[in-house]
Amino acid sequence: MSLDVYVYGMTVLSTIQRCAAGLPLSGGYAEITETHVCPGGEAMNAAMLLAGLGLRTALGGPHWGVATRSVLQSYAERHGIDVSGVIVDESFAGLRDLVLVGGDERAVLGWFGSYFSDPHRRWSEPDANAIARSRVVAIDPYFPGSSERAARLAREASKPYVTIDCPYDGALHGAAAATVISREYRRQRYPAISDDALFREYASRGAGLSIFTAGNEPLRFGRARQASERFAPFRVDVTSTLGAGDTFRAGVVFGVLRGFDDRHCVRFAAGLAALMCTRLPIADNVPTLVEVEAFLANAQHVPQVS
Repeated sequence: MSLDVYVYGMTVLSTIQRCAAGLPLSGGYAEITETHVCPGGEAMNAAMLLAGLGLRTALGGPHWGVATRSVLQSYAERHGIDVSGVIVDESFAGLRDLVLVGGDERAVLGWFGSYFSDPHRRWSEPDANAIARSRVVAIDPYFPGSSERAARLAREASKPYVTIDCPYDGALHGAAAATVISREYRRQRYPAISDDALFREYASRGAGLSIFTAGNEPLRFGRARQASERFAPFRVDVTSTLGAGDTFRAGVVFGVLRGFDDRHCVRFAAGLAALMCTRLPIADNVPTLVEVEAFLANAQHVPQVS
């Protein structure tokens, strides 16, 4: 059966605690007002959003464990995501994290270091058959060798792919239809390079669209041998920014699949992300395409400061 999107990347089981008045300072106290136990991770969030937009979506990546599979499976079924290629490892508890959110702040606590240092590799190779049956592929950069193999399989199958937060001189970015680079990643990976200089590197070394996101500040996008453009985010009453970057990437995937021009693609992705910032969590509040289009028809931009 044909697919619209194959998403290869991170899936976790998240416990999200919402704090009443922002995150506490060291030694402080915060009142928890909501608790959600639900799927998270860049790939799972994208898969749920894309399925909610009406796309036939399949997921691959980390093995599910005995402590995570029940909830992850129930959400996959609810959203109609094909997880037939996901392996359940009976010797593994599964990837989990604890997320604290308060206003537009968040803090993530997890066990990812031990996951990647474990001598037992806890993720599957990308599914060549699913890639061949897809129209677009979304690839997370987190699995050494395997993420690059997903990109190679997509190229061999002549399928466009969208990726995130990867080096400008790496194989993932070079052939991507679009690469979304977060401000957080830029600051961690390239602290000594200005955004202007760094954007020139990404745009010149990529075959597709490069996008620099910047939270509630204008994002930047463009291609090689073209002048870059800016796009101001939309004005919303923020419930939480958790997963906003994952949501933006899902919007870019949708735009690539639909053949949107660059500005239309960025606008759609920014609208989807803004809409999700009014909701928590993603897993229980996935918008429909009708809702996104209605939001975009009435949305107002955050004023830009010159």
